[in-house]
Amino acid sequence: MQKTSKMNIRRRHSTFPLAHFPTKPGGWLVLGLLSLLGGTARAADTVELVLQLETSLTSDSNPFRFYEQTSKADQPDQTEASPTQQFRNRDSVTGTDLRAGAIIPILSERTRLILTGSLGNRHYKNYKDLDHHLTAADATLEWAAGQIVNGHVSVGKEDRLFQYINGSLTEKDVSHQKRAAADLNFKLTDEWSLNVKVDRAGLNYDLPLNQLYNFDERGRQLSGRYYSPTGSGVEIGSRLSETSFPDRNAQDIADLDKAYKESEVFLDAEWRYSSKSVTSAHLGIIKRQYDVLTERNTNLSNILWRGTYHYSPKLRLDLQLWDRPFTIVDRTVVYVLSKAMRFDAQWKYSEKSQMNFSTLLQNSDNVLVPRLASVTDGAPGTSRKERLMRIGLGGAYEFERGFRLVLDSFYEKVQRESDGVNLKQSVVKLGLEYTYENLPGSNSRMGLKRYQHSLSASDSLR
Repeated sequence: MQKTSKMNIRRRHSTFPLAHFPTKPGGWLVLGLLSLLGGTARAADTVELVLQLETSLTSDSNPFRFYEQTSKADQPDQTEASPTQQFRNRDSVTGTDLRAGAIIPILSERTRLILTGSLGNRHYKNYKDLDHHLTAADATLEWAAGQIVNGHVSVGKEDRLFQYINGSLTEKDVSHQKRAAADLNFKLTDEWSLNVKVDRAGLNYDLPLNQLYNFDERGRQLSGRYYSPTGSGVEIGSRLSETSFPDRNAQDIADLDKAYKESEVFLDAEWRYSSKSVTSAHLGIIKRQYDVLTERNTNLSNILWRGTYHYSPKLRLDLQLWDRPFTIVDRTVVYVLSKAMRFDAQWKYSEKSQMNFSTLLQNSDNVLVPRLASVTDGAPGTSRKERLMRIGLGGAYEFERGFRLVLDSFYEKVQRESDGVNLKQSVVKLGLEYTYENLPGSNSRMGLKRYQHSLSASDSLR
């Protein structure tokens, strides 16, 4: 009963075969840089290079995310620790990471190859079985043919430790994610464009217990966009996707099915009210159809609203509201419906120091497997409701050019409404980071920050 990083049901998929992906993501980066040094990129524009090193120490109060009883008055006295007591302790984790990237112009600044990758190690002081490597790499080709047609093709892979959900699993597991995508944009006029996209994603687990959640997804999307002279815009389109779970047995299929299809009609809008404020929204209706358990077919809403306000050049405020579904690795749960509010603040105190803060309030409705609904958490019903509160705080100080001290932390509390059981976790990370870039801003343009898996500003659907 575990979760993957809570993945949005509306995932991006592609029609590119994953079997030909390199098995070692770090090799992509090495090959790309070697080709660069060998003179593969012959263009007048400057090649951008970034190298980033980080060492860190992390304290985690609840690595396996055990629930705890809020009221222990009715609990019998225990003379001996429970079998899982040895896994309920705080642990410290040391980490080292190497991240690198290159932006290689091929014909012009509008046609370029972006190669990025990350290699890392994590060592636990107490739970040494959780020691693991993190690897990730991405390759993206952005291209343009005149002023009318442009697009991009990308492939990527990431290996990381399984994200534990409720203490029911104390074994090590590593997830392996693969993805590929391509899109094509036709600029019909200065205001109108047509977009076609195909993508594919796959996820596999090492531990046999979790392999019923190995999946393969394919999707395609068609949309039209309108851009106003002020920078605002509207996009209307539809998306079709297919998700299959190849490693499920007969009982798994009876509980969770072996595949489903989704079709979504959506509207994306962005309104730039002024130079300081912008608001955007995604409104979508998803129709989900199961392959075997057709009585479970349903319609789901996918709604996200975001407002951004630049209070000053140093302070940015963001507010997000959403009502959307996602999946978790828990064999008693079909899917989760989430309603949430998240607030973020980014404050650049000076040229050398900055801070960020976030808070998330989320109500989740776990739709349960009918066969197991009456025994889940000891409470009858077809769903299990949970409330989550999460607070994140981070900061960075550049004490020398290229050298930064980094603080990253969060506190999270989850409460089940059925029995009042709580889950609490607090994580604090201190890191020392060195970044070399031959052109200012290359690190941001390559998006290397995505490999850091920020705690204080983590994805809202973690």
